[in-house]
Amino acid sequence: MLHHDATTSHSTITRTLILWLLSNLGGTLWLLVDFASDRLEDYSIALMAGLMSALVSLAIVPLVIPFFTLMSGFRTEWSRRTMALAGVTLFFLLANQLLLLLIPVDSLRGLLPMSLPYWVAAVLAVLWLYGPAKRVAVAAGR
Repeated sequence: MLHHDATTSHSTITRTLILWLLSNLGGTLWLLVDFASDRLEDYSIALMAGLMSALVSLAIVPLVIPFFTLMSGFRTEWSRRTMALAGVTLFFLLANQLLLLLIPVDSLRGLLPMSLPYWVAAVLAVLWLYGPAKRVAVAAGR
C-alpha cells in the first residue's frame, strides 16, 4: 500500500539533502586525514576527490529523492532505516559506475579506496537520520 502526504515529501527532500551533505563532508574529511597524514601537501588530492564526489553525487540526487519518497510511502515489514541503507548502497554503486566513466580507473576495485569513505559516511548519516530518536520526533509531530 502506498501512503503519501506533503509533509513526507518535504521531509524526504530535506533528509536527502542532509544525507548528501553529510556523506560528502564525511568522506572528504576522511580522505583529507588519510592523504595529509602521509604528506601534508597531498591535501589538495582529497579536496579534488571531494569536489568530484560532490558533483557526481549531486547529479544522482534527482534520482534519490523519488526513491526515498516512494520508500517512505510503502508500508512494508522493512524499517525505514533498512530501506534507506539499501537505497544508499544502491546509489553508491550507481555513483561508482558513473565515476568509472568519468575518471581513468580500470575497475571498481581501483576506485573503492577513494569512494568507500563516502559510503561509510552515508551509512553513518542514515543511521543518524533514521535512528530511534528521529522516529520518536516524527511520531510526535503527527
